[in-house]
Amino acid sequence: MTNLYIEQTHKTPEIDFNLNTGKLSISGVSVPENAHEFYYPVIEWLQKNISNCLCESCELDCKISYLNTSSLQFLGDIFFLVDSLKSNISKKAININWYYDFFDSDMKETGADFKDVVDVNFNLKEVKIT
Repeated sequence: MTNLYIEQTHKTPEIDFNLNTGKLSISGVSVPENAHEFYYPVIEWLQKNISNCLCESCELDCKISYLNTSSLQFLGDIFFLVDSLKSNISKKAININWYYDFFDSDMKETGADFKDVVDVNFNLKEVKIT
């Protein structure tokens, strides 16, 4: 089973998608020069591989400390993709966890907006992000 790992840079988040554990994680700053170039392979990987997850549930943890508008669009695409693929993996529970810093009302609002438009278990989790 192929997992996906992309190391974090000062402009792109860490992507750690592990189908063995059912833990999918996007964390860090997301302000890539070319969001399509960065996120399209992630979306492609999800389309090809998410249904191969052997775990009873999948958790997508998003711990984004800062993002630009184009990253926002691609994160939305990822959430909508997970939403659309849930019928292919209906035997599994899918949870999206959106972590936001207590002092960052914009990121909290962004998570709330995503929660309103996808039909998966979407949790807003307040934390201290460093």
